[in-house]
Amino acid sequence: MARQPKLLLRESCVGDLSSGWRSGSFVEMGAGTGYMSRLFLERGFHGACHDLGDDSRQMIRVNLAPYGARIRVVDALEELPQASFDYLLAFEVLEHIANDREVFSAWSEKLRPGGRVLLSVPAHQGKFGKSDEIVGHVRRYERDELARLLADAGYTDISIVNYGFPLTEATRRFSNFLVRNDAGYEHLSPQQRSIRSAQVKPAVINRWLNVFGERAVMPFCGIQRWFYHRDWGDGLVATAVKPG
Repeated sequence: MARQPKLLLRESCVGDLSSGWRSGSFVEMGAGTGYMSRLFLERGFHGACHDLGDDSRQMIRVNLAPYGARIRVVDALEELPQASFDYLLAFEVLEHIANDREVFSAWSEKLRPGGRVLLSVPAHQGKFGKSDEIVGHVRRYERDELARLLADAGYTDISIVNYGFPLTEATRRFSNFLVRNDAGYEHLSPQQRSIRSAQVKPAVINRWLNVFGERAVMPFCGIQRWFYHRDWGDGLVATAVKPG
């Protein structure tokens, strides 16, 4: 199945921001299918991941089974030791959580002093649309809002880039148009929508993804770098350090 343009652009941006990082232990929160954990495992990292859905955790275990003991999938955050990981990862998770500050503080307890956080969120509340509702988003973030969340949690050396421009401006509008009459999610709770969003996309979206191949997106992975420090793109990726 073809990957969404925004996922490819976010993956490229995450790679840019973490390219010089020394391999170490990571914990990924809201790991979905384990796709992003796999990317770090392939770079020599090791660690653990968690997701709220039972089905999601089982899917992660299957998907990451080739990495053996280098990755552990936990059923509860309490299974993770405090202040023990070098990196805290969370991609497209905080926007699903009403009490985001409280949850992020709990996650941060798993990160050792001097460790780094790397996270992504959708950008700009003014762009909130039907696609956000379908996947259970509570909000989209502004750059300053995300910076305050990190600073209030005690992080320093905060760096935030805005990715996706110009391609995601078109794909977001097109996606909202395609799902404008989709009511299949309305019986689901926000948490159920969030879990489902990592496992399956609306059929109409998948049909169009198969029409426009991933190769067409690749040039935009380079183009978006010109606009990382503008606020024109569809998403934010942030890094910061937990003081020692």
